[in-house]
Amino acid sequence: MIKTEQGEIDSLNLLKLINYRRKPFLIILLLTALFTFIFTGPRFITPLYKSTVILYPTASNSISKVLLSTNFTTNKDLLEFGEDEQTERMLQILNSTKIKNRIIEKYKLMDHYDISSGNKYRLTDLYDEYDSKFRFRKTEYMAVKITVSDRDPAFASRMANDVAELFDSTMNLMQKEVALKAFRIVENEYNSLRGEVKAMEDSLNSLRRLGIHDYESQAEMINQQLAIELAKNNHAGIKALESRLDILAKYGGQYVSIRDNLEHERKQLSQIKAKYEEAKVDATQNLPHKFVVSEAFEAEKSSYPLRWLIMLIAIFSTFILLVIGLIILDNFHLFELPAKIEPAIPKEPVQLIEKKKEIEKEKIVETVTPQKHHNRINMDNYFNNLSFIGLIIKWKIHLGIITIVAAILGAIFSGPTFITPLYKSEAIAYPANINSYSDESETEQMLQILQSQDIVDSMITKFNLVEHYKISPKYEYFKTALFQRFHDNVKISKTPYEAISVSVKDQNPQIASDMAQEMLNLYNNKIAGLHRSKRYEVVLMYEGQLAKKRETIDSLKNRLFELGTKYGLIDYSVQSSEVMRGYLRTMDGSNSGNVNIKGVAELKKNIESMGGELLILVSMIQNESRTYVDIKVLYEQEMRFYKSNLSYSNIISKPFPSDKKAYPVRWVIVALSALGSLLLAFMVIFIIENKQIIVNNESSN
Repeated sequence: MIKTEQGEIDSLNLLKLINYRRKPFLIILLLTALFTFIFTGPRFITPLYKSTVILYPTASNSISKVLLSTNFTTNKDLLEFGEDEQTERMLQILNSTKIKNRIIEKYKLMDHYDISSGNKYRLTDLYDEYDSKFRFRKTEYMAVKITVSDRDPAFASRMANDVAELFDSTMNLMQKEVALKAFRIVENEYNSLRGEVKAMEDSLNSLRRLGIHDYESQAEMINQQLAIELAKNNHAGIKALESRLDILAKYGGQYVSIRDNLEHERKQLSQIKAKYEEAKVDATQNLPHKFVVSEAFEAEKSSYPLRWLIMLIAIFSTFILLVIGLIILDNFHLFELPAKIEPAIPKEPVQLIEKKKEIEKEKIVETVTPQKHHNRINMDNYFNNLSFIGLIIKWKIHLGIITIVAAILGAIFSGPTFITPLYKSEAIAYPANINSYSDESETEQMLQILQSQDIVDSMITKFNLVEHYKISPKYEYFKTALFQRFHDNVKISKTPYEAISVSVKDQNPQIASDMAQEMLNLYNNKIAGLHRSKRYEVVLMYEGQLAKKRETIDSLKNRLFELGTKYGLIDYSVQSSEVMRGYLRTMDGSNSGNVNIKGVAELKKNIESMGGELLILVSMIQNESRTYVDIKVLYEQEMRFYKSNLSYSNIISKPFPSDKKAYPVRWVIVALSALGSLLLAFMVIFIIENKQIIVNNESSN
C-alpha cells in the first residue's frame, strides 16, 4: 500500500510495489528501448552531418587608413584581431538576409530542403529551415563559430566555408555603397579645385604675356634702370621704362593676389588629392575582413540524432510514467474498494446496532460541523492524490466536453473572421557617417532618431494610416488611438549585436515591408536634413566672410593701382633707394646736368607722403589674400558636405513581404483557452462538491 494515513506517499511501499511489478516494468522498458532504437534510425529520422568554421574579424576595415594614412597612432594594424565590437558586427552580418539569400540561391536550398514551390508558406518554411541548420555564435575566446548541419556532409562543409567567404564579399559590398558615394564627392571636389588651379595658372600666363613675371624683382630692376636712364637723361629709355612701370602698376596687384592664391590652392589640391587617392582605394579595392582559424571539412559521423541520448530520455520518461500510472491505479483501487467488497458482518442485537448508529451520526456531525474556533473550511487533505483522481474520474465527461468546446471556440474566435491577421516584416541596419551628439553611442542615437515624432508623422501621412487603420478623425481621442496603434505595430529596438531592428506588423505583408524600408529612408532624410541645416549655417557664415574679404582686397588693389598710376609708387624699398641716389647726386653737384632734378624731387615727395601707405597696402593685400584662401578652403569643405548625398545607414537585412502571418498565434490562444476553461471548471466542481460543507459552515457561524 502506497498511501499512508496522513495522505503521503510511502517510498518504502512504492519500492515494494515496483519490485512486485518488476516483470511488466522490465518488459515495457525493453520495448521502449527497442522501439526508440528503431524509430531513431535513418528510415524514420534523416541523419545530419555537422561542419564548423571558426574565424576572427579584423580590427580595421578601411584599406586607405591602414595602407595610405600616415597617422600611425590612431589606426589599427591590418594584422590585428578585432575586438568585441567587430565580433558582434560579424555575427549580425552573418545572420543577415544578404548572406542567407545568396546561400539559398547558390545551393538551391528550396529544392534541397524539399519545400514545394506551391507551398503557401514556402518562404517562411525555407527561412525557418535555414535558421535551424545554420548556427552562428561567439566563442569564449571572442571568435565566431559557424556551424552548418545537413544530410549531405560534403554539402554541409561547402556551405559552411562559403558562408565564411561571403562575409568578406558582403562586408565589401556594404562598405562600397558608402565608399563610392564618398569617392564621388571627393572626386568632384578634386576636379573642381584642379579646374580652379588651372584657371589661375592661365591667368598668370596671361599676365606673363603682358611682361609681368615676378612683381617684386621686376619692380626693383625697372626702378634701378629708370634711375640710370634718368641720370643719363635718356628720354627714350625713360619712356620705355615708364610704360613698363605702368603695366606693372596696373596688373601687379592682380599678379600678387593670383600668385598667392595659387600657392595656397596648390597646397589644398595636394591635400584633396591625398583624400581622393584614399577614397579611390576604398571604392575600388577589396580587403579581407576575417582570419580563418579552422576551415570546415566533411564529417564522417552524423551529429543528429543522438540515438543513445534519445533512448536514455525515452527509457527514463517511460519509467516515470509507469510509476505515476502505478500510483494512480493503486489509489484508484483504494478509492473503489469499499464500494466493491462487502465484508461479512455478524448479527448483533437490535439495541446494540441502533446504539452504534447514533455514535456514528455524532462522529459525522463533529466532522462536518467545525467548532467555533475553526471558522473556515478545513480542506487540507481534500486535494490529496486520492480525492483529486476520484474527482477527475467522477467529472471526466464534463471536463472533457468543456475543454474540447473551449478549444473549438478558441480556434474559431482566433480566426480571420474575428481577429485580423498581421504579417511582420523586419529590417536590420547599422548607423553610418554620423557622430555622437553626447555620451550615447551611434546605435542609441539612431534608435532615438527613428522614434522621433516627425518620422512618425511622415509615416502616417505617406501610408495614409488614418484610413488604413480605420480610425475616425471625429473620434474624441483620435490622435492618441492613432499613435498607439502605430507604436503597437511598429517596433524599433537594439539587437544583441548593437544593430537596429525595425519590425513592422500589418494586415498587408507588402505594406509592412514598405513601411520598414520607408522608416530607414526617413531616417536617412532626417540625418541629412539635420546635417544640411547645420552645414548651411556654417556655409552662410563663410560666404559672408569671403564677401567681406573680397571687398577689402578689391579696395586695397584699387588704392594700390592709384598709387602706381597716379603717383608712380610701385616698390617702396627700391624706389626710395634710387630716389636717394639721385637726390644725393644733386646735392653734391656731381653729374647734376644729367639728373632729372624735377622728377627726382617729385618722386621723393610722393614717397615721403605716401610711402608708408604703399608698404601697408602691399602687406595688407598679402595677409588678406592668405586669409581669404584659408577661409575659402573651409568654405569649400563645408560646401562639399552640404551638397553631399550620403546614406547614414548600412542595411544588413532588407525587409521582405512575409508569406505567413505573425499574429495571432492560434495554437497559443487555443491552448490558453482550453487550460483556462479547465481551471475554471475545476473551481466550479470544487464549489459543487463542497456545497454542503460551505452551507453547514455558514449556519454554524
